[in-house]
Amino acid sequence: MSESLIYLEIVTPGRIVYNGEVKSFTAPGEDGSFQILPKHAPFITTIIPGSVKFVLSTGETNKFVTSGGTVEVHDNKITMLAESIIPVSEIVLADAEKERSEAERILESKEPGLDKDAAKQNLLTARAKIKAFSD
Repeated sequence: MSESLIYLEIVTPGRIVYNGEVKSFTAPGEDGSFQILPKHAPFITTIIPGSVKFVLSTGETNKFVTSGGTVEVHDNKITMLAESIIPVSEIVLADAEKERSEAERILESKEPGLDKDAAKQNLLTARAKIKAFSD
């Protein structure tokens, strides 16, 4: 591996989304976005719903939206465990807006038995999709 690259693996419960060398990796943290470059110090953190991007050795940037998860850096390797992740190119704005509306409806409802925690997570993810679509 080149000294100017770091290995990245992005995994969801269902599949490996990406594995390969990258120049940089950016993800949404609790206190704002953070970037990881080659030879980064070891650490582990949670990520929140938002945009994830990484720059390939060719200079091409790949952009995704995640619903959250964890990121670990160790021995010049980044491992991202994501609850879900979707390429920005696959986001359908109308679907994201519908997801946002449905989550808002559930959160505003007084109807018993609705999963408000899931609705809150869905709302954050839908907002991240809408924001990424417009960026």
